[in-house]
Amino acid sequence: MNIRAVRLATNVLGGICAALALVAILQYAGFGRGYSWANDGGDAEGAASPGGIDKQALQMPPASAFAAVEQHPLFNEDREPTPVDAAGSADTPPPSPLNVALTGVILDEGNQVRVAMLQDKARNQAIALKVGMPLEGEQASWTLVDVKPRVAVFRNAANETAEVELETALKPTAAAAPGGGKSAAPPAKPRSGAPNKSADASSDLARRIEERRKQMREDAERLRNGAKPSK
Repeated sequence: MNIRAVRLATNVLGGICAALALVAILQYAGFGRGYSWANDGGDAEGAASPGGIDKQALQMPPASAFAAVEQHPLFNEDREPTPVDAAGSADTPPPSPLNVALTGVILDEGNQVRVAMLQDKARNQAIALKVGMPLEGEQASWTLVDVKPRVAVFRNAANETAEVELETALKPTAAAAPGGGKSAAPPAKPRSGAPNKSADASSDLARRIEERRKQMREDAERLRNGAKPSK
């Protein structure tokens, strides 16, 4: 940069500083103090205080002024109010039916742990729930609220309750023959040398019950430790 350009920049900056100093002197001397808000015929208090309009509270119109908006909603294509029943049914889907089977329960002596062993038929999966835990999947609206020795009680989001009874492997046989009043004849004894199928079925059932009880005890222990039960 040559000396001529430096002198020109210095003169320009000096002129700007002089103009700013002149404006400061004029403001200090009171230039512009005679200006005020114009009096539009209002009260003297509002005219005397500049910006008094900002101190007035906003008055909302009454609710009846928006009656036309409620009768003809802007966001409905037909500009007709939405029926209350239709809106409720659209927002809240109907609860899914309960589709589980109770295979066992775990109740301790102090009634501190109450667990229901269930078979989720909708997902074909074995689960274990403590009181207060909901089901999963499509039946998530159902929550286990009580466990009894042979019954599990559920409640859904619509405050509907349903009881699921314990399913057993053995079914009761008929005590009397149909059409007659006499009891059926006892089954014939197996011949010597033939396998005893009834004894084998009883031992197999006892073994399955013992295995199920063992699994239930293991699942209860996992629930106490905060782990998920085995499937």
